[in-house]
Amino acid sequence: MQNEHSREYLTLLNSIPGGVRQSFYDEEFTILEVNQGFAELFGFQEEEIRERFHNHYMEMIHPDDRDAVRETIASQLSRGDKTELQYRVICKDGTCKWVMENGQIFRDEDRGTWFMGVILDITDSQNAREELQKRAERDALTGLYNRDETERLICRQLEERPEQMCALLMIDTDNFKGVNDKQGHLFGDAVLSELAAGMKRCTRQSDVVGRIGGDEFAILLRNIPSRETAVKKAAQLLELFESLFKQGKRPVEVTCSAGVAVYPEDGADFQSLYHCADLALYKAKSLGKNRFVVFDREQAVSVDQIGYSALGAAIDSDQRNMGTAGDLISYVFQVLYDTSDIERVIALIMEIVGKRFDVSRAYVFENTEDNKYCDNTYEWCNEGIEPQKDFLQHFPYEEVDGYRDLFKHNAVFYCRDIRSLTPVQAKLFEKQGIRSTLQCAIQEDGIFHGFVGFDECTGTRMWTKEEIGVLTLISQLLSTFLLKRRAGRHDQELAVRLNTILDTQDAYIYAVEKGSYELLYLNYKTRMLDPGAKPGMTCYKAFFDRECPCENCPLNGGAGELYNSRYDVWTRTKGAPIKWDGSDAYLLTCFDITEYKRLNED
Repeated sequence: MQNEHSREYLTLLNSIPGGVRQSFYDEEFTILEVNQGFAELFGFQEEEIRERFHNHYMEMIHPDDRDAVRETIASQLSRGDKTELQYRVICKDGTCKWVMENGQIFRDEDRGTWFMGVILDITDSQNAREELQKRAERDALTGLYNRDETERLICRQLEERPEQMCALLMIDTDNFKGVNDKQGHLFGDAVLSELAAGMKRCTRQSDVVGRIGGDEFAILLRNIPSRETAVKKAAQLLELFESLFKQGKRPVEVTCSAGVAVYPEDGADFQSLYHCADLALYKAKSLGKNRFVVFDREQAVSVDQIGYSALGAAIDSDQRNMGTAGDLISYVFQVLYDTSDIERVIALIMEIVGKRFDVSRAYVFENTEDNKYCDNTYEWCNEGIEPQKDFLQHFPYEEVDGYRDLFKHNAVFYCRDIRSLTPVQAKLFEKQGIRSTLQCAIQEDGIFHGFVGFDECTGTRMWTKEEIGVLTLISQLLSTFLLKRRAGRHDQELAVRLNTILDTQDAYIYAVEKGSYELLYLNYKTRMLDPGAKPGMTCYKAFFDRECPCENCPLNGGAGELYNSRYDVWTRTKGAPIKWDGSDAYLLTCFDITEYKRLNED
């Protein structure tokens, strides 16, 4: 029976907001005691921690963060007895939480050296910060670093590790305009996605891989042993590119040219290294393309002479609203809204989204009219994943009891580990090689019409909150168009449904008429920012109180980042041409990056 002192101590411990852990200061942070807030935070009771983790707190920390936690604690404790940490913890439901822990070392005769930490959940703020950073760093179509971030990372590498030999590869797709002209921009986007995926497979995680122009890429091979390593990698990449599209249903000839420069031999800083790689790329192009050239100083000419440079080239898909994960949603909206070939567009969207989020399989199941059976109508599979479409036609729901009930939570069924399902349900997924899945219902007026799904077959997967949000919204867009096709609805009703989806976006989105700049539509977030802005007003008058269009208007090639002093808001703004209720218009998507800009200023 607890004495009065221990009861008071336990009451005090449980009254502290957040989680509290007391651990031995050993390699695994063996847990001595946790409070109720700790259990509520992560979902594990003390008994479960003992059984599952052997009381080793380190096993609860995300594997990618464990070494950093150990190193940070050791470093901070060398300067005193207090620490402040930020890391991820795996919760009972399979999700991860970002936490901040303030801790202190204690030493006494009974326990020896032990550690006490107070843990707070910072997941929302950390995700928001990461999202802001991604918006500034990533290209949504390919998932690669964008032009600015590629340059920044290369500069940092050369400045912070000048002793390491590196190689810069500038890669340009040969005759890419011909692919776009013959097959269309959507097919071109799929080609670029595949090229980017190939580069990521062919390089190390520590290397820098970026998209620096419409069909131009840059790769920094970090810390290589010799110049020959760069030569072999360039040859490997070109061989990969040449074979990527020859085995498809619609074989297409896509090749690339590359220029290679080695640090520090060819250039001791970014500008000189880039200059040398760019010259080598130009020579590869002039020699007939589909080859690589290593920079040779004796044969070099200046960029001024050749008039060619990849860095700074406009990215077509950026101009069409493809910069970030949020932009990807607007891009899907745009191409679905504009298309007259819904079958082809949905198939290509599944491929682009599948590659962007690196899933094993992306697909659509549509129900029969009586909702008793479902058919796999669209399927995209990643490399090495077996297609299942032929085996999943006219599949009876009655064979898997309770399948529709899986979508009761916000019409989304998310399962990190299919072994947690009923035996019948788990057997269905195991037969298809699925380990984790995310599926979103196609439904209307509460009636279930099928689902859009994304599978992981290579292992269990912890989907992030952002991934679930983006894939869910994309699924809703696809569902709307599938239902439209099925019911033959008029465009006006379609527009109402799509506007509802745009209203859920965490971005300022509005449509303006081409030429007149008159507002045709404002989403909910924009209306909340400025209730006085109404359709019929010009965007420059409504948002900037101007009498004429802005000098840096993104529709006229202006800056992507805009500051609005009326609202004290920074946005990354992109415009995309679109048909809106029959009128030529632009859909503008403005992501709030105010916090990111202020963080950089600090």
